[in-house]
Amino acid sequence: MMFTIPAIMGYTSDFRGKSVIVTGGTSGIGLVTAQLFASSGANVIITGKNREKGQKALALIKGKGNIEFFKGNVASSADTEKLMSLAEKKHGGLDILVNNAGVYLAKKIDETSEEEWDWIMNTNLKGVYIVSKYAIPLLKKSKGCIVNVASVSGLVGVRNEAAYSASKGGVIQLTKAMALDYAGDGIRVNAVCPGDIETPMMWEALNRVEDKNLAVEKDKALHPLGRFGKPEEVAKLILYLASEDAAFITGSAFSIDGGWSAY
Repeated sequence: MMFTIPAIMGYTSDFRGKSVIVTGGTSGIGLVTAQLFASSGANVIITGKNREKGQKALALIKGKGNIEFFKGNVASSADTEKLMSLAEKKHGGLDILVNNAGVYLAKKIDETSEEEWDWIMNTNLKGVYIVSKYAIPLLKKSKGCIVNVASVSGLVGVRNEAAYSASKGGVIQLTKAMALDYAGDGIRVNAVCPGDIETPMMWEALNRVEDKNLAVEKDKALHPLGRFGKPEEVAKLILYLASEDAAFITGSAFSIDGGWSAY
């Protein structure tokens, strides 16, 4: 299924002049989040490891606001230092960090190689650590905030997602720890925990299943609302948590999963 950028209406938060970084911002939740921030007046940098994907992303959202692409690996300190320097040079610092970069693996633990385990952990968990580590000095100056994109798989047990679930559970606990560590600096840290969201990553995973139609129906049935979520639904929650309306919220992990985690 082709991913398109939806027309997003009805969001009124004002992020004019704010400096925002969205990691993994070349598709899915990250790209829609970047679009929404930019259309609300923010200066946005999206990151990704693939320059071609980055340029395609910028073409999709051309004219939606001030968005630029930075090629880099979230698990690399050298790349992340350059990213923070870019935010300082071009936008005067950093106000909001969205740690969205992530990869997925559908395997049980005895089927998961050490290389696959490291790949998942490096992107999904170490990436949050590295980017946050270098963002904190800038966020202390702005009294900014971090929103981490975790998953329902970090809240409940999910079959065939051993490494992925472990990584996202780690993101949730890291969120809580950072919220406590930096509350005194005026930095808020929260997480969103999506269920199955209609993104390229979700469809790629479903396309690898032998009976895709059956898999789709089974996955939808995990959500009491009976459908998959939309990237813009998650993006709007991210923007709310980054806004002044959420000034008294920190250290929380918000389910946005159609009721999945209520079981």
